[in-house]
Amino acid sequence: MTNQPSTAILATCPWIPGFRSDDLGEVRRFFGEFDGARARVAHSRQPMGCVAHALKGRITALGSTTSLVGQTARWVVEGPVFQVALPAGSVFRTGRLTSLPTGPSSVVIVPSGWEWSRISPPGLVFAVHVDHSALRDELQAIRPSASGELLSGLVLRDIDAATQARLRAAVAATVLATQPGASPQQLKLAEARLLAETAQLIPDILVRQRPADLNKQRVMDLEGWIDAHLSEPITLGELCRIAGVGERCLQRDFEHRRGMSPMRFVAERRLAAAHQALLRAGPGASVTQIALASGFEHVGRFAQLYRQVIGELPSRTLARSRRH
Repeated sequence: MTNQPSTAILATCPWIPGFRSDDLGEVRRFFGEFDGARARVAHSRQPMGCVAHALKGRITALGSTTSLVGQTARWVVEGPVFQVALPAGSVFRTGRLTSLPTGPSSVVIVPSGWEWSRISPPGLVFAVHVDHSALRDELQAIRPSASGELLSGLVLRDIDAATQARLRAAVAATVLATQPGASPQQLKLAEARLLAETAQLIPDILVRQRPADLNKQRVMDLEGWIDAHLSEPITLGELCRIAGVGERCLQRDFEHRRGMSPMRFVAERRLAAAHQALLRAGPGASVTQIALASGFEHVGRFAQLYRQVIGELPSRTLARSRRH
């Protein structure tokens, strides 16, 4: 999807507002407020040259970002995300730090609610967000065997020229349906077309899911308990006791819903807490203090994991927070 007209269409439409900045701090604040981006690290100190445009419809949202600087970004977004255009050499990482390197015809699909990192060189990124319920209904209609969660993991696939052309056309139709004077019916029809195209990008094997063993509310309760006890010792047995299920059930359910083991999820939440603490740290704070307060007993392993996930050493995040 690289270098295709539809991937730059948002920037060419005068009715779609844009964001522009050369400052990394401003870029962080914009994406944090706009779509919940958790962290962002630039790969060089030159001006960012960041230009972003976003368009929200009824059941879809489109976003494009161009940057002159390579970046590592950490995200969690509700609703499946289809990254349909990426700079060559971009890499995606999930909770287990499984790397997915992309190519010129790659599409990356991220499940709703998953936390993931994207390491990307300078260039254009174009993404399509789709309403979870609308996509689930579409999939269950065209593939009756589909049930439960939509995706069991981060999906990387290459698409052929014909599929690329249909996707570009659906994106363009959706954008044009939002221009002043367009009728609501035009947008409704265009989004239905885009919904159908994104549904076809999901491989059959990944939508034939068994129902989860834990209901959504019990999972949310357990995840809330984890967030409230990050500084305390947490074991797999303790998580099983809180959830009221056995180890095998808990492992299977977290793999199904979050793409990682329960204990890896705990580590991810601790990393997120440590990142926020480092950003807010006052005088006298140290990486060691923050690591221990976030539940990490080994500072060296914490620093290594932090760099893999966030894109820089915790000491650099701390130094930056002190400067600002």
